Amino acid sequence: MFGEFIAAHLGLLYELSGVILILVAVIAVSGALISRFDRIPLEDAIYFAFITAFTVGFGDVAPRSRGARVVTVILALFGLILVGITVAVAVHALGIVLAASS
Repeated sequence: MFGEFIAAHLGLLYELSGVILILVAVIAVSGALISRFDRIPLEDAIYFAFITAFTVGFGDVAPRSRGARVVTVILALFGLILVGITVAVAVHALGIVLAASS
């Protein structure tokens, strides 16, 4: 039982790794672009990109320039899609684990 649980989680990480890598790349590129457009420190821009991609939106950092706003809209759309795919794959893998254990 424990071995199956570990194997399923490793399989889940393998299935999710591609989506997670794409999400990290989108956040990094978006952060760099927002930093360049708004002339803010890179760490603040990446923080903003991370918060936006995961649809949290604290509101403490906001884009000011037109270019940063365009990047933010595209990032929000990608974030919705990629986070949705990640959750769907995780739920599917959990269903497989639960079906195998019963």
